[in-house]
Amino acid sequence: MTQSDLDSTEYQLYLLKTMDPQPEILDRALTEIGFSKDQMEQEWERVKSVILMPSGSAGRTRDILRDVRTHQEQDGLVERYKFPLWPDYELEIEYHSAGDFFMRLWFVRAPGSRPPVGQPTPWTWLKDEVLAQYQDVKELTLWLPYETYDVLNPQDGKRYFLRFGWHVLQEIEEM
Repeated sequence: MTQSDLDSTEYQLYLLKTMDPQPEILDRALTEIGFSKDQMEQEWERVKSVILMPSGSAGRTRDILRDVRTHQEQDGLVERYKFPLWPDYELEIEYHSAGDFFMRLWFVRAPGSRPPVGQPTPWTWLKDEVLAQYQDVKELTLWLPYETYDVLNPQDGKRYFLRFGWHVLQEIEEM
């Protein structure tokens, strides 16, 4: 299989699978883009087999995503990509100067998109936006693309468990 067999639609399914969203969010997202869970699993396997090949995964990812690139800076070392499932975000990838691998890959707020106000909810908030609202932030897990935190909400005095996938809030639960 070559990267030319894949496109941004399959990569979007790969990102969705690796985010590990809550079941109701996953079902809604799959319905929105017209795919089943089985199709998502199959595409995740296909994309993973191409981009995780030894050396050059960054180049293969660039080829797959070329049709959804929205921004490029620093001589091509930082690029942003837009996907239908996340209209308020762009996937930002920082490539190593040798071009063979990633330095960083995460979602950032898209130009013109404003952070929401009120109580954080999954898929509407990014990591930095959420963590800025809490105190006594304790990192529990950092196993990219996942990050989990134990935080104190200064408004209600309660502790919450937060889970992020690619910097997008996936879960918030009172502890």
